[in-house]
Amino acid sequence: MVFVQPRTGFKGHTWEALGLGYLISSIRAKYPDMLVEFYSGFFDSDETIVTACRDAQVVCFGCTSPQFKHAVFLADRVKTPDNLVVVGGIHATALPYQPLKEKNIDVVVQGEGERAILEIVRRFVLGEFIEKDWKAGVINDVDGLPFPDRNIIKNERNIQQAYKDNRKRITSILSSRGCPYACSFCCSHCLWGRTPRLRSPRNIMDEYRHLVDCWKIDFVKFADDTFTISKQRVKDFCWMKYQEGLQVPFGANAHVNTIDESVLKYLVLGNCQELWYGVESGSPKILNSIHKSTDVERIKEVFRLTKDYGIRTRAYFLLGTPEETIDDIHMTEVLCDVLEPDEVGFSMLAPFPCNEYFEYDIMKDWDWSGFDEYNNSWISNKNLTNEELRREQQHLIQKHQNNITYRQKEK
Repeated sequence: MVFVQPRTGFKGHTWEALGLGYLISSIRAKYPDMLVEFYSGFFDSDETIVTACRDAQVVCFGCTSPQFKHAVFLADRVKTPDNLVVVGGIHATALPYQPLKEKNIDVVVQGEGERAILEIVRRFVLGEFIEKDWKAGVINDVDGLPFPDRNIIKNERNIQQAYKDNRKRITSILSSRGCPYACSFCCSHCLWGRTPRLRSPRNIMDEYRHLVDCWKIDFVKFADDTFTISKQRVKDFCWMKYQEGLQVPFGANAHVNTIDESVLKYLVLGNCQELWYGVESGSPKILNSIHKSTDVERIKEVFRLTKDYGIRTRAYFLLGTPEETIDDIHMTEVLCDVLEPDEVGFSMLAPFPCNEYFEYDIMKDWDWSGFDEYNNSWISNKNLTNEELRREQQHLIQKHQNNITYRQKEK
């Protein structure tokens, strides 16, 4: 089997292919003698990938919307009468119509793929019928999944990239699936759903310990949409980490509604060094329109508390939602000045499949390969042209060059 991470049409840092790593570890647990390989379009040439797939019986692609075009490009070159080409991931789940119509894609997996890939391979080995439209759903027992196979997904390449950028050996852990919040711009619920399924503190600690001992990791990024969904789980994990003397620090996404002093005390104990907040806007009108479930005063209070406890803050802001005006953007600028985040990023609205701004009839056949939420020339609204939005974004980026996120720092 060969698993492939397609590339996007824009350049940028790429993190490890955790999703495919989970699929690979599931396959290897069931079929320990099966030869499994992995290639990434971010590191490997098309020629290398196509050559590697030449003798594979099953080729699997996992992709987001910006990666889908490259997945089709590769599928057209690796498909043979004897192999099976499988596509999964959030794009296949959000817009199954697209991969289903491709003649060189045999199976389209919608939903979480660990159980699905085992059944697909079983049927392939036995010569049984495999339907093209495969609805996989979600997996509830997330503790029961083997840890992602970081050797096969060549995680060291991503670690070296992070080291080059940050002088730290960094990698990611996914400790939960599903987020209960309903932010209008988010697509995550399409794949994971809105009901959180949380790994236990012990299960997380075992993977954390493995990364520190075997991969010499200096910093762990939690890849969860919202790591702090369960305050009790955060407290239990941080206490366990402290009790076991595991000092390697971590950072995580948090919603301001999940943070209070009781949680921050434990986060400090567990050596959480960074919290990343999706602030999005300084305008109450916009916060309400994007269903952010919070307000400006709450955001200010949580940033103040986080700083008081010595944890670095990162703030994400979003420009270009349909009702936004120049006055709303100026309110965002003022709020950013008040918050004084240690790191900040200013993205542009991306109407990806499955969020509230995706218009199926208009956008279903868009080429998403070059669509980058940090920089695009497509988005506008009834109040602001794309040129005006980009001008405001560039003003904010230039103003915050000393603490701007890596993707937007002048090279």
